[in-house]
Amino acid sequence: MPETRSEGYTFSFGDTARFRQIVIDVMTEACSAIETEHTEGIGTLGEKQMHAAIKRFICPDKSKHEVKLYNSYGYTGSTAEDGRANRKFIADVLTENTVYEIQTGSFSPLREKISWILENTVYNVVVIHPIAESLWVSYIDAKNGSIGPRRKSPRHGRLEDIASQLYFFRDFINSPRFSLLILMIEADQYRKKISGEKSKKIRSKKYELIPNSLDRAYIFRSAIDYNIFVPDTLPELFTVRTYSQMAKIYGMDAYSIVKTLCHIGLLEQCGNLGKAAAYRRRAGKQTDNA
Repeated sequence: MPETRSEGYTFSFGDTARFRQIVIDVMTEACSAIETEHTEGIGTLGEKQMHAAIKRFICPDKSKHEVKLYNSYGYTGSTAEDGRANRKFIADVLTENTVYEIQTGSFSPLREKISWILENTVYNVVVIHPIAESLWVSYIDAKNGSIGPRRKSPRHGRLEDIASQLYFFRDFINSPRFSLLILMIEADQYRKKISGEKSKKIRSKKYELIPNSLDRAYIFRSAIDYNIFVPDTLPELFTVRTYSQMAKIYGMDAYSIVKTLCHIGLLEQCGNLGKAAAYRRRAGKQTDNA
């Protein structure tokens, strides 16, 4: 895991080479499984290749993958108010003192699991989330399964893409046992064409996202690290609209991240500017104290 703060960590040649080899190994194993199980191809296996590759990159020891979690009473999961066990929790990776969770989609499904781990175990929790900074797209024909030419997507993933998702982790960010690791990667996205569409525009749905290489990482260990989402150009008092323009985070995402930054103590609401709520940086939370 990168030993850096939120200014960004550039992976070494060795890290990148190891990741590339892991992706090759994962894809080779997936192809072997496809031939053995006579499945249809990309996207048919129980575990997606992005998830599998990152998990192996974090910890090559497979015995530490998919490990059942126990609390101090010796059973897994959380307990509902009526006393029934309502869920079991499995760690993507469990090392001696840390649970690693690889989340490629929304952060929302992890809230209950992280809360349970922090309340019922002594483990640290690291959530790992990949962002495709560079993306290549290929379309899969729905009729015969053939894959079309690989094309560079004009879209580029940004760190700001997780702004609205941070709201789901707002209660964990100030915990010394919680960290968020963002991996900026290059990836291939396979999209399956939707049959029956007569439009000239290609209609498709996401099918599989496969990593190619690592670029850099951002690690957030404490609230101070989230200052990366507080632009230096903000005036002393500002509205969400001003924040949106300065941070280049738009729509409801801007409202969501401002609420999160207030919750973790980096910003605070202080009256109004006209009819809009006014915010300012909270004293004592401006710089990294590391």
